[in-house]
Amino acid sequence: MPATQNQNRLTGQVSKSAIRIFSISLLLISINSCILKAVAQDNNSSVTKIIKDTTAILKMIAQGEYQMEKLPEASFQSLSEALYSSEAIHYYKGIGMASERLGHWYFGNNLNMSIQMGNKSIWAYESTSTATIEELAKTHLLLAEAYDEAGKKDSSAYYYYLLGSEMTEGNLTDPEFAVVVFTKLSIFWINIDNDISNNKNTKETIKRFVDKAKEASTKIKDTANGRTTVYFVEGAYYHAIKKFDSARYFYTTYLTVRDKMGLLSTGRKISTLSNIADTYLQEGNTKKSLQYLQQIRDMANNPEQKKYLAFYMSFIDLQTANAFYQQKKYAESIAILDTALVSLSRTGSHLRNEVVQAYDTYASCYEALGNYKKALEYKNIYVKLNDSLTRRDKIDIISRLEIRNRIAEKDKELALQKLNLSEVKNKIKDKNSWIIGISLLTLSGMLIFALWRKKNKSKQKLQEERISNLQQKINLERLKASINAEERERTRISRELHDGIGGLLSVARMNFELAKKANQNQTNKDFADGLQMLEEATVELRKAAYNLMPEVLLTQGLASAVQAFCEKMASKSNTSITFQAMGQKKETSTTFDLSIYRIIQELLHNIIKHAKAPHALVQINFHEEGSTNITIEDDGIGLPADAFKNSKGMGLKI
Repeated sequence: MPATQNQNRLTGQVSKSAIRIFSISLLLISINSCILKAVAQDNNSSVTKIIKDTTAILKMIAQGEYQMEKLPEASFQSLSEALYSSEAIHYYKGIGMASERLGHWYFGNNLNMSIQMGNKSIWAYESTSTATIEELAKTHLLLAEAYDEAGKKDSSAYYYYLLGSEMTEGNLTDPEFAVVVFTKLSIFWINIDNDISNNKNTKETIKRFVDKAKEASTKIKDTANGRTTVYFVEGAYYHAIKKFDSARYFYTTYLTVRDKMGLLSTGRKISTLSNIADTYLQEGNTKKSLQYLQQIRDMANNPEQKKYLAFYMSFIDLQTANAFYQQKKYAESIAILDTALVSLSRTGSHLRNEVVQAYDTYASCYEALGNYKKALEYKNIYVKLNDSLTRRDKIDIISRLEIRNRIAEKDKELALQKLNLSEVKNKIKDKNSWIIGISLLTLSGMLIFALWRKKNKSKQKLQEERISNLQQKINLERLKASINAEERERTRISRELHDGIGGLLSVARMNFELAKKANQNQTNKDFADGLQMLEEATVELRKAAYNLMPEVLLTQGLASAVQAFCEKMASKSNTSITFQAMGQKKETSTTFDLSIYRIIQELLHNIIKHAKAPHALVQINFHEEGSTNITIEDDGIGLPADAFKNSKGMGLKI
């Protein structure tokens, strides 16, 4: 595959690494793994003193948390002593709190230990009745991020689902913690889908979490940390949907405001500058992107500081390699990738999207340099890793959890409506007793009672109608979820045909080309025919993928897709097809557009196959109120009387 064909696809993937860097830096500045492991071993062996005063243990945990970023060795010592003492006196709340903080300490350095500490914290909290929901929620957040970083998306989604449920039920009331949770959920969903701009459901989910983070930030009174975090998550949202000017505005605002308040740590500044660089990289402005990447390198110029930023700098190197690839500096790109992947492996990072894409960049660089053997080797690695990273069963589990979360929110709203109705009924019952008593005394009281009762019945009826409407909305949401699942499945099959089998055919053709050069089979007719058949199979496969989900329908809309189909059919038949589109199309769902497209497609096939018409007219009229009229006419002989009776075709059924 030529290098220019890979360029747009590769640049579209870089944003994942930049956005994921922030999700790690929100929790803790990454610390050099070798130093931390040595500190952990030394400190672990020195914990011998048992503290029996629970107040002193809680004070030690708070001290360790405060020291975590600037004094990691002292932080580990304090938290380890607190955990050791809590275990010795069976103080389960202390075990839970110390384990959760140690899980944060290990994060970015030893994910296995981070997950182990998180599970230990949950066990401790479940063993005591004194733990609060907020304390357990912090452990859920730790495990959600740790499993996400370890590549276990289904486990991560489960703990994010628990956090979302607690938020929905109103059990977590700290607005600053709510901002953190909704920010993490936004970043998590941004990293789920590689093509958010064309996935309406994922886009709506992310926008919902961004809005919730903004809403929670307005309730924060004491600190500016949560209020300013939303600038970054808004930038990440616009970054993901490829509105890069808006993304850069919010990223820049985030840097400016937090710097003035003294809240901008080195890790957060690096991640934000990296995201800005990535927006330029995706636009193809490599010069501007490299300027921001160089600014980051200047920040880490100090050798002592550089070893604490090894995790970040590895991802900056991956971005730089991609920029060099776009500039066709293939040898420089390969050299940076060689160093970056080795450095990244030393940080303990697991399989992630940016690492997989690095192997695709490797293959493209070697192919551009003419080293097809190396290109094939890295392409095979990329195919295997990409299949492992994008398993659909995990994505489906995550989608189902999100649907359950949305339905839970609707159910809560319905329960509140029923509660209000019950309160209204109780009030009516109480007031009716008073009115009946008064009505026995005077006729005027009876008249007032009758009028009041009529008014309350109207309110009750209106309330019942609202509940009925809400129930209908829930049913529509469930139906919409079912329809969207079918659409995602159709899209999934199309992508798997194009990216999966299509990729394998391309690799097979590359193998034949190598064999052709190695064995000098240029004049062998059978060998040439085999290569031709592989090429034809690839073309047919792409046609099948296009028919399942036409790309022009997703990117340019219904009118452009129908026009392209009419031109294609006219070029392959004796029928002259005229296409007309009138009016301004309102926003509709992809499912609706695809259904209209299939109907027009089937009718035109029948006109060409059966009617034998010299001319045909296809007209789409978009009305202002949102309705759409489709008119298809021809001057042919019409369909045979038994066309449907004897048909065994796969067309649309009447």
